[in-house]
Amino acid sequence: MFCGGVACAAPVNAADTTPGLDNLTNYPRIERFEQGSVQVDFPSLESWPDFRFLRAWLPVEVTFDVDGKPRVGSAYVQAATDIDFEQRTVAISDLKVVKTEFADEDQSETRDKLISMAFQGRESVVPLDVLLRLLPEDFEIPGQTTNVTALNFDPPAILVSEKPLKLLSIDKEPVKAAIEGTDLEYVVNSNWNVFYYGPADQWYVLNDNAWQQNNYLADGDWTTTDKLPADFNKLALNDAWPEVQKAIPASKPTNPPVPFVISLQETELILLDGSPRLSAIEETGISYVSNTQSDLFQFGGRWYFLVSGRWFSNTQLSGQWQAVKELPGVFAQIPADHLKGHALYSVPGTRQAKLALIEAALPHRNTIAVSSAAGIEVSWVGEPSFEAIENTRLQRGLNTPFQVIKHNNFYYLCYEGAWYFSESPAGAWKVALNIPEEIYRIPATDPAYNVTFVRLDSEQVEAQDYASYSYTGGYKGSFSTPAGVVYGTGWHYPSNVYWDSANGPAYWNYGMTYGYNTGYHPVGAYYGHRARYSGRWGYGPYGRWGGYGPYGGWGYGSTTVTINSPSVNYTQGFGSVWEGPLQTTPGDPSVTAEKSLDKYLPKKKIDGTEKFVKTSKEDQAKATTVSASSLYAGATLSSNRISGPDGKVYKNEGQGWSHYSDGDWTTMQAIAREQPVEPRSQKKTETQNQQRWLPAHKRTLSRSELDRQELARLEGMDQYSRYRVMQDAKE
Repeated sequence: MFCGGVACAAPVNAADTTPGLDNLTNYPRIERFEQGSVQVDFPSLESWPDFRFLRAWLPVEVTFDVDGKPRVGSAYVQAATDIDFEQRTVAISDLKVVKTEFADEDQSETRDKLISMAFQGRESVVPLDVLLRLLPEDFEIPGQTTNVTALNFDPPAILVSEKPLKLLSIDKEPVKAAIEGTDLEYVVNSNWNVFYYGPADQWYVLNDNAWQQNNYLADGDWTTTDKLPADFNKLALNDAWPEVQKAIPASKPTNPPVPFVISLQETELILLDGSPRLSAIEETGISYVSNTQSDLFQFGGRWYFLVSGRWFSNTQLSGQWQAVKELPGVFAQIPADHLKGHALYSVPGTRQAKLALIEAALPHRNTIAVSSAAGIEVSWVGEPSFEAIENTRLQRGLNTPFQVIKHNNFYYLCYEGAWYFSESPAGAWKVALNIPEEIYRIPATDPAYNVTFVRLDSEQVEAQDYASYSYTGGYKGSFSTPAGVVYGTGWHYPSNVYWDSANGPAYWNYGMTYGYNTGYHPVGAYYGHRARYSGRWGYGPYGRWGGYGPYGGWGYGSTTVTINSPSVNYTQGFGSVWEGPLQTTPGDPSVTAEKSLDKYLPKKKIDGTEKFVKTSKEDQAKATTVSASSLYAGATLSSNRISGPDGKVYKNEGQGWSHYSDGDWTTMQAIAREQPVEPRSQKKTETQNQQRWLPAHKRTLSRSELDRQELARLEGMDQYSRYRVMQDAKE
């Protein structure tokens, strides 16, 4: 990690040509100099408080050419970091050796000079997923809020169906707009193609490629038809209606289309393939419903449903669900390698939940040129209109898809993670180097709440023609609570339809918490939708204004807005949307046949002592074979040494742990005598102990901590490998 560069003489591994590996630094790295060589292994993090600078201990081995004798110890370094979220890597630079520790040797100026040379001027790239899992147990998450009263945890409407069913969403009451040259009107604020034909008082819905009609816009009684009013033929000639063009002339399908239900509020749809089939999660008492792709569980005579990071419960599948105020602790015992292991990221107290909290707190830093503001134009539907933001002295722009906030006599625009200001709502815009604190009082009940997570960066670049900003997960809709990360504020923000005499109706929705079976995706660490809804969402008939689409980002956080027309960006959170038809995508795309590393964690015996329990024959092999993508893990993180702050260095070559002492490696039995484990007053079950957060270091590393650090590296590489495989598949 800390010693890349032309001076390194480590042989090139054939696996380095694998996509995604070419930019990573391999370990261990060997730097050769005139007087000798320095081997540097992977670090143990001591601190990374603001994700800008880190401090770490690294095992180093210095060999002088004059005697060929290895000298093994630790180097304590500090360095600058830069996170690349798209690649999920961290660039390390500006390294400085603060001190060195060699347990068996006195200070040596020549030795320390070689070590400093091994780090000086070097840059390297390492997987973000590994560094996060190596953070110490007492790591304080920066900026974590303890105020969850602003968020809404009331359940949405939850529908459970044992037969195929679709959800047709309309944002509040339907708003109809006339289609020029026809007697047809269409519903602007819906995610489907919904039409009304006045002369016959009939409603028409395009359900996949089948046309259905009804006298009322209501559930039930929709009949499939192959006879449409002649005015639909005019739509077939209009490129503004591509789905309609494909479905004309109308024809009756071989099989009847899946029925749909109409919702005027945010609604979650749980689809079951017949009656619920329960599968037990061993040794927990929990069962999950195996014939649905929703996260639906049963425990203690109650049903539990996880969506958007929130848990809801009911004694029966129908009727009113309630928010779960305290989730039964047994949910923390779900094995991480289980099909439903991803639920652990939403179970309070698990190390997975803490990882999600850290991910949400990671700053996305954004440096922009001051001159770039000149190209920004904010579009309005008619004259700019504003409304007051509750409990603030601010006003929010209404009839624009941009996020424009009025404060006193100035207008502030939050756009793509940066702030701009102007004396006019239409511009010209300038980069904002001062942002009113009043903006950060916007409540969660307002759709502009997400802009409160975008700030001027605490450190600005030296060049005066650039400005730096940073934002955290809330800007993209991932909100932290003391228990975990949830998606969306839980509040519904009713949208409005605006009328433009030249371009027709304009409509865009604000961020929606529910309606798409949103879940946490551990690979890539983002919230994404598990259901895909057909139909249109908010497009005007002439395509100018349109809307943000059913996959639009929270507020406007992940939406790309062009100067003339808002375009639909099918992304969510910090990654791609989970593809698939309506409610049919498997529960978590990251789950594969490979097993998790959790089962290899050390177990807590009843007397409080720690013992590494062999749970299967698989762990007889070398550690790197446990990884889901051993090619990635073996090529980039083959380092098997761990450094302690006391200067001791440990290694594991598949036969157990040893530490370097008196010029040789001492076996695990000696470590056991030197480092007895004191019993803990609080007893935990073995399964509960598995889910503990992995500590990175103490003054003296115990066997248990060594095991955890090793497994944290492997688990982090496993996650990074899965992410790279996923990204490579997209390309």
